[in-house]
Amino acid sequence: MGLKDLINNIRERKREKKQKFIEAEEDMRIQEMLEERKKSANERELEKFMKKEREEKIKLELDKMRKKEARDINFNHNPLDVPNVISHAKWEILKEKNMFKNNSNMFFNNEFIFKNNPNLLKNNMRLLR
Repeated sequence: MGLKDLINNIRERKREKKQKFIEAEEDMRIQEMLEERKKSANERELEKFMKKEREEKIKLELDKMRKKEARDINFNHNPLDVPNVISHAKWEILKEKNMFKNNSNMFFNNEFIFKNNPNLLKNNMRLLR
């Protein structure tokens, strides 16, 4: 069995699954239509209103849950409650003295490396005079 056969088998299984899904949806729709036709007009109208009311309740509850989640995200995380990384650290490197604090600058009083370099520009113009 080659790669082409494997791809064709996968494609065929996907096509069969899609076809079965379409048939199942159609069977379900037919079944619902038969059940609806068995009911009286008043019963269908009542169910329509009940469904509309149920959808409105779901929408209100969903809005409440979204607002609650947004409030939790915005206000329930207090960054002041998080421990300070430097003062409450478990690593010794953060508790050591700063070794660079009193050292002088190594570039101070040194010549600029490009100063007086004629090869820097093609027209032999010096960058700094």
